[in-house]
Amino acid sequence: MYANVVKVMSTYSTLFFICSYFVAPVGDKVFAVLGADRILYTPIDSSVGKEYAVRVVRKSAWNVSTVKVGKYRELARYTIPRQFAKQLGVSRGDLLLVMGLDEGLHAIPLRYVVEKIGKFREPVL
Repeated sequence: MYANVVKVMSTYSTLFFICSYFVAPVGDKVFAVLGADRILYTPIDSSVGKEYAVRVVRKSAWNVSTVKVGKYRELARYTIPRQFAKQLGVSRGDLLLVMGLDEGLHAIPLRYVVEKIGKFREPVL
């Protein structure tokens, strides 16, 4: 399991983040799948990736994009698709909680995590 807080960076109109967790070998394509509060990066040959590949062929997966994992000083670079960033309200300088679980990497805007924590009840003394 991998967990880290990273900052969103940009070059021109491309948003991305860099971390040390690789979901695929350098140069392989991965799916970026938009969720309600996160982006899941998963290899095309994983069970989740195969499921989305079938949906793309059937044209029922409108929210799927392919991105490349690049190598940057032994770190993986993950691009955030523009429409996904807009949907999640992510922009340059925002913080993401990045968690590597099973077959993918989850990128969750930190404000969603803080929002969820704020909904816990106070401890009873």
